[in-house]
Amino acid sequence: MTILRRPAVLAGAALLAVLLPAACGVPAEPAPESDGGAAQAGYPRLVERDGAEAVTIESEPRRIAALSPDAAEATLELVGPDRLVAVPRNLTSPSLGNHVEDAAAVPEQLPPGNEPDPDHVLSLEPDLILVTPRHGGEQDALAVLGETGVPVLALEQWDGLDDIAANLLLLGEVLDAEDRAASLVAEMAERREAVADAVAGRDRPSVLGLSNQAGTPFVIGPDAFTSGLIELAGGDAAAETAGVRATGPADPETIVAADPDAILLVDVTGGGRGSFDSVLSNPAVADLPAAAEDRVLLLPAASAFPTGVTHTLDGLEALAGWLHPEAVDHG
Repeated sequence: MTILRRPAVLAGAALLAVLLPAACGVPAEPAPESDGGAAQAGYPRLVERDGAEAVTIESEPRRIAALSPDAAEATLELVGPDRLVAVPRNLTSPSLGNHVEDAAAVPEQLPPGNEPDPDHVLSLEPDLILVTPRHGGEQDALAVLGETGVPVLALEQWDGLDDIAANLLLLGEVLDAEDRAASLVAEMAERREAVADAVAGRDRPSVLGLSNQAGTPFVIGPDAFTSGLIELAGGDAAAETAGVRATGPADPETIVAADPDAILLVDVTGGGRGSFDSVLSNPAVADLPAAAEDRVLLLPAASAFPTGVTHTLDGLEALAGWLHPEAVDHG
């Protein structure tokens, strides 16, 4: 049995140095010799991670139910739609998904929300279930599904680029797509390193992030994934300046208190810039230099939220090129 352990979270140049050899076909350790069939691919595989129950994958998964957008997007990147039986419906929206046609080709698009129905999921006869248990409903479903005998892999963290890389590598091992995962992660590391080199030592403008994820503008909190992208792109997340501690509804007073040098709009719903008019058209906000001088960038959630997986590097490069056009070639 092959034993898989989630890779440690690495950062910046260290991530690049570790992963480039893997992408070039240098294995971490020799593959075990075996006879044909499932054993030749290294199954069964035992996934062991600190603080999580071990999960046994008996054979190559061919009917994968990915209940969370980030896990579904990662699986689409690694193996395409043919081995999936379910993904969240919102990945068929260009504002949220980077593989819209592939997501639409999956037999079942699960309804939006954070409360997957375990009975419905099981009716699809999955041989692997992927979930990111961020919310109470997902945790409840995980507890039920974990008692059914179907392998359930919970991917707890998608909080930064290192988490995305680690999850891709783990899924690559689970899905027998190691080379593809290593190649994607190495490319992410190269692009991240290029941005870091370009913005190093430059003035860091303050940036306030807003999203329309609830159908109304929200201020993106300082610990959110998008704020991390702003920092990597050579900016300073302005939410903390205004006393914002977590993502929540935006109000003009908060935006004025932040007094950012620039404003990032993250479009979750596909409503475009107009969906932020309820706060941007407020006279006090409109008088801020960032708004008055149109230092405003609109990005789709598909490149600014962790659900974008490797395409979050598109968002990082777009942010860096916007904040530091003299330093970053994003043509």
